[in-house]
Amino acid sequence: MNKLMRFGFVVLTVVLTIVSCSETTAQSKEVVQQVVQSTEMTMSIKGMTCLMGCARAIEVELKNLEGVEAAKVDFKAANAQLTYNSALTSESTIVDFVNNYRHGAFEASVATAKKCGASCTKSCCEKVGAKKCGADCIKACCEKEEAKKCGADCTKPCCDK
Repeated sequence: MNKLMRFGFVVLTVVLTIVSCSETTAQSKEVVQQVVQSTEMTMSIKGMTCLMGCARAIEVELKNLEGVEAAKVDFKAANAQLTYNSALTSESTIVDFVNNYRHGAFEASVATAKKCGASCTKSCCEKVGAKKCGADCIKACCEKEEAKKCGADCTKPCCDK
C-alpha cells in the first residue's frame, strides 16, 4: 500500500509538471505584435554656441530619450532631425525636453518648413536655382513668386502661381 501511494504521488507530480509546462509553452507561443509607429520631425534649436558642448550633447541626450529612435543635431543649421516612435513619445515631449535641458539654455520648436518632394516644391526650387531644397529654398521661391504669405503653408501659394 505504501508503494502504491508513492507511485500515485510520483504519477500525480509528473502529470502536474507536464500540464504546467504545456501551459507555459502555450503562453510563450502566443505572439504579441506591436506596431511601431515611426515618425520623423525636424526641430529648430536656438542658443547652441558650440559643436561639441551644445549640439553633440543635445544629440546624445535626445538619443537617450524613450521612444527616440534616431537623432542628428546640425550645429550650423541650428536644427535636429529625429525619428521617434509616436506610441512612446510626442513632438511636444521632445521639444519640451530640449527647452528644459541645461536649465532652459536652448529654445527649440518644431520646424514648419516642408522638404521638397515629388510635388511642385521641387520644381519651384529648381526655378529659383537653389542647390538644396529646404526652408530657405521655399522662402526664396515664395518671395520670387511674390506670394502674400510665406510661412508653414508657403509652398501652396507657390504652387498656385
